[in-house]
Amino acid sequence: MIRYPIVPNNITVHLGNPDQAARNITIPFTEYIANVASSELYPTWPKEALIANIYAIISFALNRIYNEWYRSKGYNFDITSTPSFDQTYIENRSTYSNIDNIVQEIFNKHVVKEGQIQPYFTKYCDGRNTTCDGLSQWGSVELANKGKTPLQILQNYYGNDISIKYDA
Repeated sequence: MIRYPIVPNNITVHLGNPDQAARNITIPFTEYIANVASSELYPTWPKEALIANIYAIISFALNRIYNEWYRSKGYNFDITSTPSFDQTYIENRSTYSNIDNIVQEIFNKHVVKEGQIQPYFTKYCDGRNTTCDGLSQWGSVELANKGKTPLQILQNYYGNDISIKYDA
């Protein structure tokens, strides 16, 4: 039986490195995505860049959940709050209303690679202080300013064989 990705209601976040003694918190998935996006992105960026980055944040988290990345290793959480392992999550931080609105519009969509079912592991970095084999957050701003759509921005970094999938 093929297992299809499902956007969860909640996600359990470990507030530290995986092997570090730290609290786990379970929060609504949309709250997690808005927090990460507000921690890693500037709300003044073009909307197309914000959408592309939020798709990457959603897909990254869903990949961790779908593949049970931490749970298969015996941990009792889905993702960490540490950017050296996962994404920047800051407990109790305020979020930006335009980012909140985008998250509410697209939280149930994710990036997939052609021929795959799992959410794509959308590795990304800021593109200024660190570079990686994945989306450049600042580079996405440049592409948005050139008129690229969120999908075109994502394809620039992850290849033309990706698409946006709606959670069935």
